[in-house]
Order: sequence, then C-alpha cells, then structure tokens
Amino acid sequence: MEIGKAFRFVTEDEQWITKVLIGGLVLSIPLLGVIAVLGYSCRVAQNVACGNPRPLPAWGEFGDFLRRGFFALIIQIAYLLPLLLPLIVWCGGGFVFLTVAGAAAAAEYSGAVAGVLGLLTLCLIFIVAPCGFASQAAIMRYLATDSLGEAFKFGEVIATLRSNIGAFQMTQVVSSRAGLIAGLGVIACGIGVLFTAFYAQCVIGHAIGQAMQRIFPPQQPVYAAPDYYGPPPGYGPPPSY
Repeated sequence: MEIGKAFRFVTEDEQWITKVLIGGLVLSIPLLGVIAVLGYSCRVAQNVACGNPRPLPAWGEFGDFLRRGFFALIIQIAYLLPLLLPLIVWCGGGFVFLTVAGAAAAAEYSGAVAGVLGLLTLCLIFIVAPCGFASQAAIMRYLATDSLGEAFKFGEVIATLRSNIGAFQMTQVVSSRAGLIAGLGVIACGIGVLFTAFYAQCVIGHAIGQAMQRIFPPQQPVYAAPDYYGPPPGYGPPPSY
C-alpha cells in the first residue's frame, strides 16, 4: 500500500481547495453531513479501486453520497453490535454498584471495582479490533459489488478478512494517522476541524480503495471467440488447358 499517496492525492486534484471547502461545510450539517461525507469517502474508495487517476469526486451527486453513506453506516452499526453487551455491563454495573452499595461501600471495595472494570476494558479491546476489521471488510464487499446484501454474507466477509489481514492492518494504520491530522483542526478555533476531518475521511477512502484493488482486482474484459466458419474451402485440382 502506498501510504504517502493516500495522504498526497487530495492536493493533486486541480479543484481540491473547492472540494475540501465544500466538504467541510457539508460536514457542519448535523447528521446528514456526516452521512454524506462518509458516502463521499466511499466514492473515493471506489474510484481508487477502479484506477481513476483523479479519485476525488465532484460534489454534484449529493443524493448518491447520502445513499452510500447511509448504507455504510448501517453496516458499521450492524458489525459493532457485539460491543453493546460489554458496554452495558461496564456502565450499568458501575452505576448499580454505586447506587445500591453507597459511597462508603464503593470506597471500601474500590480495588475490586477497579479490577472488574479493568477486566471489562480488556475484553472490550479484544472485541473492538475484530469488529472493526469485519466492518471494514463488509463495507469493501458492498463497495466492490454495489450490493448491500454482500456486506451481510458473514461467512464470506470473515473469509475475506482472514485471507487479507495484512491489507486491513495497513488501512487501520492509515486511519489512525488520518485521525491525528483531523485533530489538528482544533488549533484554528475549532472550526478548522471540519475541514481536516473531511480531509482525513478522503485519506481513509483512498487507503480502502488501495486495499480493494488488492482484494478485489478489477476483472479483465472477456472477449468472445470468433464464430467458427468451418474448414477452409477446398480449391480442387488445377485447371487443365
């Protein structure tokens, strides 16, 4: 994976300033903006996977970005559901303990409580990574086939993940670095984070597109064999004069 290319490609587009400015403004729209930018990132991934030399799309298809972003969000929520049970136990258990036992008992058993919470935190860490990888694999299958149903063929999703774990690890590395860049926008009175967050989503989309090129290589066109016209005609004996 070309990590540098993922961070560099945005500024290689002739209209990148306009696209980033629009992306930051779209991201300021509550909820719909987040979904649209997620869909925009999905389109970046598809363009990269198809070998488009300028994968940063124009903002003319807002409805399509909303549709793709909504489907990607549904996929993420579905694959992160296994995290809900440990979170409920973690948050709800602590609340119930403090409510029933009282502050004095909580102070007395603070060591035990800390140990239980630490164990639950460790469980969350071991659950988060597989769920995140599976979510990403499912989104890639959706983008590669343009079919939401492909994202929920769990056996095939897990098989894709297991056979390409290196590619998914690299996309996570890029995502982590992009997240650090997104946080730099806070320096500009907090407003700049809208634009750096949009840039980070584009970077993540490019990394996913590169992984898709490896996992789902573009199909080569299949040319039909020419029709069979039978054996060559016979010429017979030479004429006699």
